[in-house]
Amino acid sequence: MTGDCAVYDDGVLRIISTDDPPGLAIAGEIDESTYPGLLAALRRFTDGPAEVHFSLSGVSYCDLAGLRALVCVTGASAGGTPCNGGEARRVVLHQVPPQIVTVLRIVGWDSTPGLALDERSDRRGRADR
Repeated sequence: MTGDCAVYDDGVLRIISTDDPPGLAIAGEIDESTYPGLLAALRRFTDGPAEVHFSLSGVSYCDLAGLRALVCVTGASAGGTPCNGGEARRVVLHQVPPQIVTVLRIVGWDSTPGLALDERSDRRGRADR
């Protein structure tokens, strides 16, 4: 992923926009204090490209609300909560930490229409089982 510029950085969470492919590289902790910054960065994609990519390799912690926000970019429902006005888009998660893959599977969001885990994330998540 080619980095472009930081769209959010509070010392705990850093989000960098990427051009190739279009998306975000996210690093740090996603929790109650950084959630507003994550939402602001994700709003960029509500009217953006039909496919976006999120690199999560630097994410050390992500609470359920943060994970739901990432899944909601697809426009599908996450946990019964309507997302994004239902506008469909494909979201590809790259370099997903194994614990996040596990949580996606536990809550059933790994099968959200429009959501794809890259192959490396999928293999790492299966190795933890």
